[in-house]
Amino acid sequence: MKNIIITLITIFSIHTLSAQTINWKSSTEDQTNLVFLSLGYDFALTTQFGYGLQLNTSKPIILTADYSFPMGNKIVDDFKIRLGGQILLLEKDSWLATAKVYGIFRRHQTKLVKMASFGSEFSAQFGYYKPKWSVSAEIGFDKSIVTHLKHSDILRDNYQEIQDGWFIPSGGHFFYGMQGSKTLGSSWELYLSLGATNAQSDDENALLPFYGRLGVFKKF
Repeated sequence: MKNIIITLITIFSIHTLSAQTINWKSSTEDQTNLVFLSLGYDFALTTQFGYGLQLNTSKPIILTADYSFPMGNKIVDDFKIRLGGQILLLEKDSWLATAKVYGIFRRHQTKLVKMASFGSEFSAQFGYYKPKWSVSAEIGFDKSIVTHLKHSDILRDNYQEIQDGWFIPSGGHFFYGMQGSKTLGSSWELYLSLGATNAQSDDENALLPFYGRLGVFKKF
C-alpha cells in the first residue's frame, strides 16, 4: 500500500522548479519590487506568475510568492503555491553565490485520487553576473513532506481497502541545471532555465526527467 501511494504521488504531483534567475547586478537601488511570468515544462506544461520584494538588509534578500498551474481544460484542479525567497551569500567581483528556500503547497486531482501536500525546496546557485547578462548553475532538492489523499468512488469500487488520510514522508526529487538572463532596457529581464531531475531514493523518475522554462521580469 505504501509503495503504491509513493508511486502515485511521484507520477502525478505537480512541480515547478526554482527557475527565477534574478540578476543581482542589473537592479538599481530604487528597484525593490519585481513581478514575473514564465512558461515551461516541469513534469507538465506549466504557467507561473509571482511577485518579489527586495529587503533593505546588509545582505541582499528577495522575498517571493508565486502561483503555478499546468495548461489544460481544468486549471483550477492542479496548482502550486510557493512562499520563500533567496539571499546573496557571497560576491567576488562578478562571481556570485545565492541560496534559495521555499515552503510549498501543492494540489492535484485525477479521476482516482485528490492530493494535497506540504513541502519545501532548497537550492544553491553559483554564476557569473554582469549588469546586462548572467549565466549560472543551480542544484537543489524539492521535497513533498506530508500528503493528504482522498480517493474517488471509482478507485474504491476496485480496491475497497484503500485508505484516505495523511501520509509521511511522500517523496522528493533533486534538480540541477543551467540558467541565463538578459537585461532589456532599464527594468525588464528575460531568463531561460534548462536542466534535469532525479527522483529521491528508489522512487520512479518522471517519464521526461528534464525541465525548461522561459520567463520575464519587470522591476520597479
